[in-house]
Amino acid sequence: MSSFISAFISAFINSSASTNSPADVSLDSALQGLADISLGQTPSIWPLAWGWWVLILLIIFAIVGIYWIVARHISKHKFKRSALKAVLNISSREPQALSTLHAVLRSSIIHYFPSESINSVQGQAWHELLQSKAKPHKEVGQQCLTQLTQLEASLYAKIPSINVDDAKQAVYLWIKHCLPPSTAELIKPETVETDNKGVQHV
Repeated sequence: MSSFISAFISAFINSSASTNSPADVSLDSALQGLADISLGQTPSIWPLAWGWWVLILLIIFAIVGIYWIVARHISKHKFKRSALKAVLNISSREPQALSTLHAVLRSSIIHYFPSESINSVQGQAWHELLQSKAKPHKEVGQQCLTQLTQLEASLYAKIPSINVDDAKQAVYLWIKHCLPPSTAELIKPETVETDNKGVQHV
């Protein structure tokens, strides 16, 4: 009985092998006849589309513009930084401290307002000049302007009406907030009038 079953199984396997073999052979032949799949060349980004050129130009213009603004800002504030540093370096023990402070303030104004009329302004006209330039800046109050007037008056008095520390604070405050001037201030012309007493007014 077992020999019969073994013979049956062997005959079934041989029959199955003989049945599938032609199909497998033909399938292998068909697969071998197929060509390899071609993925093609990787797309190149060059030449760039016009949109990319526009973007590149915008980036270049932005970089140049930012550089120009920063460089102009640094150059415009260079003299101001030097003047503020000079004010801080003036010692109250210096005999000519008040004169030096006034010279720093005047040279700073002349630098940013290059007008021949300002060179000779003094007295009430000088006070009005400082007041007019400080008007847009709320940080510079009346006390500061009064101290600057006292500073100039002390240059011609035997006994100064202001001490060096107060003068330093007033000069520093005025230069810090009033300089450099805005474009509108630079465009506006400086006019100096002389009254019948020979006193100049801005």
